[in-house]
Amino acid sequence: MTEGEKNTSDSGAGPTQAGAAADAAVPWYRRPFFWGMLFFLLLCVLAAWLVWKQWQLAEQHRASLAAQTAESQKRNDALDAFLQKLRLLLQKDPCVIQRELGSLEAPPGVDLRVLPADPSLAPSGGPDALRQLPAAPARKPESVAELLEQATVLILAQRPEGLSMGSGFFVAPGYIVTNGHVVGNATEALVINKATRKALRAGVLRSTQSQGRDFAVLTVDGAPAITPLKLAGGVKRTERVSAWGFPGAITTDDPKFAALLQGNAKAVPEVVYTDGAVSVILQRTPPLIVHTATVSQGNSGGPLVNERGEVVGINTFIKLDDESYRQSSLAIVSDSLADYLRSVQVPFSRAAARPAGGEKP
Repeated sequence: MTEGEKNTSDSGAGPTQAGAAADAAVPWYRRPFFWGMLFFLLLCVLAAWLVWKQWQLAEQHRASLAAQTAESQKRNDALDAFLQKLRLLLQKDPCVIQRELGSLEAPPGVDLRVLPADPSLAPSGGPDALRQLPAAPARKPESVAELLEQATVLILAQRPEGLSMGSGFFVAPGYIVTNGHVVGNATEALVINKATRKALRAGVLRSTQSQGRDFAVLTVDGAPAITPLKLAGGVKRTERVSAWGFPGAITTDDPKFAALLQGNAKAVPEVVYTDGAVSVILQRTPPLIVHTATVSQGNSGGPLVNERGEVVGINTFIKLDDESYRQSSLAIVSDSLADYLRSVQVPFSRAAARPAGGEKP
């Protein structure tokens, strides 16, 4: 190799070796390609995490909706089953209804205290839905029938052994009389009739079931102006009388009563009228009126009135003769009720005295 060639060869190899040496001298963490790849990987991880979080939230939302749907379906199934049991129960004898209604297990959200029971017993909107309608305007009754229809009320009381259904009547503005066994040891009840047009909450002011007396006095706030019934001064054998109230044997077949149980506040059962005559007055303590006006469970606490609409007694119980299949209806005389009302300081009105006369033949 000549000297010129040697020089030419040395001159061409010099820059390449210098560049390689320079690249080898730069650390890995200062190379742009490394940081670019690292940043790209971080972006991929972040995107994957965001997608995973969105998927997790979507799954949680889907699970929550599924749980709510299942719970709603469960409540609907329970309510349907309860309503079916209630419909079957309403087809039974009134005695069976009163006995089994208290043991009927209601689904959550259904208050049996309001409707038998009362309620007490699963209206839509709960018990307060029955008290939201305005009271009917006062109108003076033009007949005995109108007087009794607006003064006689259906009473629903929730007792430990179950719901109790009975009748009662106004003896003074805001005061209702019924039998003590209708309310038992309950402290309040619901009362309703066509004049109130809504269920009114009534507090039990006094109640007694002793010494032959079976009375209770209820106080009602917000009652419309109803003409109270007057207590007659006496009653005679063979006198024509009529019983007013809500006997279970008839009321439980009333479509309006069934609608009331289902929460229709406008559905007020019809007050039932039966008539008869006084068979005998048993001189007990207190005296009892035996009469032929047909009554049944649910009539308890309702008025027994004469032809002028004056209360001669309060229907309290019945007796059945198994051998003759006869029923005797018994009412406590109004004089005993008047004595009780005086003792508990409850106002009431007495009917004008009638001319003295002998007992009808």
